[in-house]
Amino acid sequence: MKIELSEDQMEIIRMALSDAIEKFVGVSVAQANYIQNIDTGMSEIEAKKNFLIDNKKEWEFYVKEKKNGLFTLYDQLFSSPASSNGYERR
Repeated sequence: MKIELSEDQMEIIRMALSDAIEKFVGVSVAQANYIQNIDTGMSEIEAKKNFLIDNKKEWEFYVKEKKNGLFTLYDQLFSSPASSNGYERR
């Protein structure tokens, strides 16, 4: 099936999926670790590096292992940290 959508329509879908994922997960492990790392004195640069690694692992878990519909659909439409193509925020 092929559906043509405008950029505005795609942005609405991206935002809706992001909101649904956020409600599903709450504060992610990667986000909690980032906050804890900053609170314990880690530099923001190092905390961000760790966040990116943790976030990728979390996305891979939901996309590749759990095959969660929200994460998988987001990954297919917009790319995610779990994508083999790399992560592009569109």
